[in-house]
This record gives sequence, structure tokens and C-alpha cells, in this order.
Amino acid sequence: MMDSLLNRLPSTWPLVPIGAICQVGAGNGAPQGDSYFVGGTYPFVRMQDVGRCQTPYITTTTDRLNDLAIEKHSLRQWPAGSLLIPKSGASVALNKRALLREPAYVVSHLAVLIPGDLIDPEYLYHLTCTLDMMRLALDPAYPSLRTSDLARLRIPLPTLSEQRWIVNILQEVEEIRRLRAEAEARIVKLIPAMFEEEFGDPVQNPRKWDIKSLAAVINGTPKNGLYKPADLYGDGTPIIRIGDFTGGNLRTSKNLQRVRITDEEVEQFSVGSGQILINRVNSIEHLGKSLLVASLTEPTVYESNMMRLDPKTEKVLPDFLIACLQHSSIVAKLRAKAKKAINQASINQTDVLTLQIPVPPLSVQEGFALQVAQAEGLRTSGERSMRTERALNAALSAHAFSGQLTADWREANKDKLADEARERDGSLKKAGAVFSHTRLTMAEEIEELLHDRTDGIYAALNREQRGLLGEIERMFGGVDYGRYFTAEQLATDIKGALHRHSQRIESHLSLFAARGLIIPVSRPRSDSTGPAFAACYRLPITEKLASNDEKDTTDFDSDDIRSMLMETQRKLATGGI
Repeated sequence: MMDSLLNRLPSTWPLVPIGAICQVGAGNGAPQGDSYFVGGTYPFVRMQDVGRCQTPYITTTTDRLNDLAIEKHSLRQWPAGSLLIPKSGASVALNKRALLREPAYVVSHLAVLIPGDLIDPEYLYHLTCTLDMMRLALDPAYPSLRTSDLARLRIPLPTLSEQRWIVNILQEVEEIRRLRAEAEARIVKLIPAMFEEEFGDPVQNPRKWDIKSLAAVINGTPKNGLYKPADLYGDGTPIIRIGDFTGGNLRTSKNLQRVRITDEEVEQFSVGSGQILINRVNSIEHLGKSLLVASLTEPTVYESNMMRLDPKTEKVLPDFLIACLQHSSIVAKLRAKAKKAINQASINQTDVLTLQIPVPPLSVQEGFALQVAQAEGLRTSGERSMRTERALNAALSAHAFSGQLTADWREANKDKLADEARERDGSLKKAGAVFSHTRLTMAEEIEELLHDRTDGIYAALNREQRGLLGEIERMFGGVDYGRYFTAEQLATDIKGALHRHSQRIESHLSLFAARGLIIPVSRPRSDSTGPAFAACYRLPITEKLASNDEKDTTDFDSDDIRSMLMETQRKLATGGI
């Protein structure tokens, strides 16, 4: 049912190329040297400013340019309301977007869209957040977007009043999400605050608790974890890695990576509920992080860059010990013991065993553990709610940009919207924009944008050949230098029917070369005069690809989901939104 709904757009929603309703361009290279930023007052947006933006609008930037930078460099200032989209590097995959709150200068790694009169900036922001720009990337290994491809991408364009109605709904949902995230952040800080209130700083020990070494309150000695090469990961036994330390408390095995190991290794390196892991080798800012294994759903092991502690529960409770070890002053003491090397540091068993900690009476620890259980219950409930909310929000966005969310409102305002739609379409035609009322989804639009050509010299190619050529252009095109490839390489890297069929691919490559679609760089050696090697090819190099992004700017002529939607519709009808 969901798919069939999303495959239809309202008849009043044409699909319009972004370049017809926005100016599409890119930022400038960053001026090099502190002299261009000292005392600066002009905002300069870098990739990290977009990455850390938690609201639609950028409210601050790390760097600001001064008058010297403006005088010495030909930099374009982009107006307030411009949309920023990462166009090169790993940030393309992170799906971050941001709008300029004030006029600003922008780094060259960002594409910039200036919304025209027919599109609301915040509608454009929310819509593009639903698009996976990696689908447009020229090479997934080194992602980059061409501004020309962004400009060609068609998006649904309701009338301005309906755009703003959609934005109002999504803003309401976003505000709920923001408040929940703030509550979650407060819950995360709750346990450290309770520890400080109950026991004080564990190094300063203002309550004068008994002081003991860790050796006195754990069973045996800390044990280092298990090392296995990367090719053994993927299935098998769950294994705890340093990335799983987020939150400081592990309650399940189901989300862990897995590794293939023997039963003897499982027995030797298993970790049980109530035990604690400490990171022993890492960069200094991560060294000494700790994790309480609260509960596990199956036998689980841990990696070699951490050590396992088994608390003597007749002396220290796990909830008390993990809160103590995670206190900033104890972490600082551990790091002070570290042996430092290039890019990493380490602590050993002796460093951990000799660490001094306060040990309050067990009855006091039990009262603290009860408070921890209550706080963890709140956090678990909050995390579960946030996971559900993220799924529902994604579904809500999908319905918003397919026209389903505002269907009743659109029907109630159809006469007004019809007039607006005629004015909008007239403006598009006057500007020479090519648009349609097709019912393609946005995912299908991206596929259409990338679809193989069937005109001219491409007409004689069959579907498999056109698909292969498209894959070659995606993987090796879009640059102003030659990237070389062979049939064997393609057979390994591409998916689908040609995967591992190098001979079929070689036959297609020979045809492409004969038609001038690719350039042979070397020929395979078939005699016995020397070592054999594969035929190597490259795509033709064109100046067009090299110049597109160098310009500063380019102007171009389930039941939960259903109940959430029903609740939103109810709020709309009653004025709740």
C-alpha cells in the first residue's frame, strides 16, 4: 500500500529541474593563511559547519573572513536562504544540508542552490534531505557531484502555499524531535551527576571514603581481548569493539559485529554480565574509556584493544565501579599513566591494578545502583522512542513529498490552488523551463537522470551494453584525466549479470572501442614473447567535465505510520498545527 501511494504525485505537482527554479553553483577555494581570517567579520562556511548543523539554518561558522581576504580573492558572497549541499568527499554520503541564515562566503566543497521565487527555501531544504546524493556521485570510492547533475535533477513543485503548509507540518515534527533529543542528552548526564552528588570527586574524595586499589576490588587480573584479522569478520560470535562503548552500558548482543572463532576462543575471551571493559590502546582522547556489560543475549567476546575486569561484588557493585571509572578525574589519572607513541597511547594491567578509587560501604552503593536502574530505564525507553520516531519521521517525509500528507487540505483549497498552479506554470513556461506532470518517484527521477542513452551512436547498443557503459562512466568518468580500467577489474567491481564475467565484458569493451566510446590504452599479449597482461582502456577526456565545477556559479534556464499520519491530519483539521 505504501509503495503504491508513493508512486503517485498529485496532478498539480509538476516535476521541475532544480536548475529551472534555483541558481546552482559552488563555493570558492578557501584563502590560505591566518592573515585572511584574523579579526574577520564575514561568515565563511566550511564543510564541518554544515556537518554539525542541527537545525535547517547555519547560525554560526568556525571561520570568518576579513577585509583583506575579500580584497585579495575573487570570492562570491551567497545570499541568505541559499541551500548548501556537500558535493565532494565522504560528506556526500552523510546527507547533511543547511540554509544560510545570513549572507556568507562558502568553501568549494559545497554546492550552493539559490531558491527562486517559485520555491520556498525550507521546502527545498526538507525535500533534499530525503534524497540520497550518493546516487548522483561519479565514483562511490571518491564521491563527487557535478552541479550540472544537480541542476538537471527534477523535483516535485507544489504551489508556494502548499509548500509552506508542508514546511509547517515538518517543522512541528522537527521541534518534537529536538525536544526529545534534549531530554535524552539530559538523561545521559544524569548518572554522572548522581555519582558526583552522592560520592563526590573520586580523586579528591571529599567524603573521606576508604581508598583501595583496583587490584583489591576485582577478581584476578585484567585480561586483554582477542585479535582476529578483518577477513574473519562478518558472521559467527558477537564481538565488542571500541565503537560499541558509546553510552557506557551494553544491554544486548544483537547489534554487535561478528567474528568466526573457535569454541575454545569463545570460552577464553567471553565477557559476562556485570563485567567491565576498559580501552587500553587508542589515541589519547579515547584511551581509558570504559563499558559496563549489563546484559547479553548470547555468548560474546571482546577485541584485543581492551581489557576485561571482573568486580568483586562483595566489595564494589558494577554500577558504582563503572560510574567511578567513567568520572573525568579517574580517566585523567589513567591517561597520565599512559605510554605514548606516534598517534596512540596505551595502558597496561599494572596501570589499571594500581589505580586508587574510593570504596563506600556496600549499602550506600546499593542505593546508588537503584537510582542508576531508574535512570537506565528512562534512557532505554527514550532510545526506543527515538528509534520509532526516526522511522515514523522518515515515513512522514515520504508522504509529505508524495502529496499524501496534504491531500485533504489540497481538496479543501482546490480552487485557490488551481489559480496558483496556473500562475506557477505560466512563470515556468515564460522562463523556458521544461517540466512535466509525470508520476515518477524521486528515486525513479534519479534513475532517469542517470539512465543510459539510446540516441545516435548508442542506438546500436543492447541494454546490457548500455548498462555496462553507464557503470564505466559512473566509476571512471567525471574527471579531466584518464582513469584506466580492464575487463577483469570491471568483472570484480560491478554488480548484476556481468559480475565475474570478464570475457563477456571484454567483448563489450572491444565494441565500445571500435565505436570510439572508450579508448584502448594497451592490447593483451597473446604470444609467448613476454608476460601476459590484460587490455586496458580509458574514457575519452573532455574539457566539459573538467570545467563544470570550477565555475563559481552556474545558472540554469504499517500501522504506526498510518496512525501518525491520521494524528497529523487530525491536528491539521482542528488547528493543532
